[in-house]
Amino acid sequence: MRGSKIRLLSFMALLSLAAAMLPANAGGVVITASVPSNGEIDSAAATGFATTTIAWTSSATYLTGATLQLILSPVPSSTDITQCSPDTTSIGGATATFGSASSSGATWTLTGDAATNVILICVRVPVTNAGSLISARNFSEAIVTTGGTVDYGAAMFYINGGNDVDISATVPASLSFMITDPASITTERHTCNLGVLNMATVSTCTYRLKIMTNATNGFAGSLKANHDFATLGFVTFTNVGDLQVTAGQEEYGINLTTSSYGARDPNTGLFSLPAYAWHPIANDYPVPTTLTGFVSSTYPFYVTSSGATQLVTHKASISPITTVGVYQQKVTYYVSGHF
Repeated sequence: MRGSKIRLLSFMALLSLAAAMLPANAGGVVITASVPSNGEIDSAAATGFATTTIAWTSSATYLTGATLQLILSPVPSSTDITQCSPDTTSIGGATATFGSASSSGATWTLTGDAATNVILICVRVPVTNAGSLISARNFSEAIVTTGGTVDYGAAMFYINGGNDVDISATVPASLSFMITDPASITTERHTCNLGVLNMATVSTCTYRLKIMTNATNGFAGSLKANHDFATLGFVTFTNVGDLQVTAGQEEYGINLTTSSYGARDPNTGLFSLPAYAWHPIANDYPVPTTLTGFVSSTYPFYVTSSGATQLVTHKASISPITTVGVYQQKVTYYVSGHF
């Protein structure tokens, strides 16, 4: 029985000794990269070094004799790191001796007790190669303290975009054009028949111009007739001269009603702006026989319905002395994107 008590007392003594040898405090701490902002190193001083500062709150106050080791991983350069000058290292307000430094780290030894748990460590890290910032990469600055308080942790630094990902994509240029039926913008149409003309009415025929493009500066549409409206024997119909084709008079012309929307509004992003007409849309004009601008937009253009197309109307009327015959004309359109 007595032997058992002796063994129990001996075990308790060893346990007490082991506990006395353990640090008073130990644990991981959150290390932040405070200089440069967010730890991003995008430039270096003329000497080739970048100033880096890490900060944390210690788990307990560091005391005289405690050491702090800083480790860089992976090593950015073979050149040794240096302490910031003037010294901006504050180990809780305590004086400290800057010990050995290498390309991979450095140590400090406290020669006095810290006054606060707010810790700052500043070192200058070599980050250039042949005078230029080294290629994109990342490294950590880790710390571990020894003494009554053992703290450990790490913060990341990012050199020359080592934490960046450049995302890219290519949007191909698009430009489309279709002459369509006035009632269906998906049905292609290439004829416009004015029918049998009479003095009592103005005859009309219509079609739509469906133009789409993602060009930054929109599009331009032009037209050109092969000749004036005329018979095969080249009896020429009179072009409208007073801006209005009128029944009972020999007149032929063209009218353009531009879209009310379809161009992209740069302020809203909506395809809500109209196209531009070559002339006021309420008037009738002769069909030009030389290439002439007809309709345009200065913004990307998208067609979802007939309201985003350009409505073209050909008009003709005759007088009592209009020469008999079959009158014909071919009108050709050209569209270009302003990319």
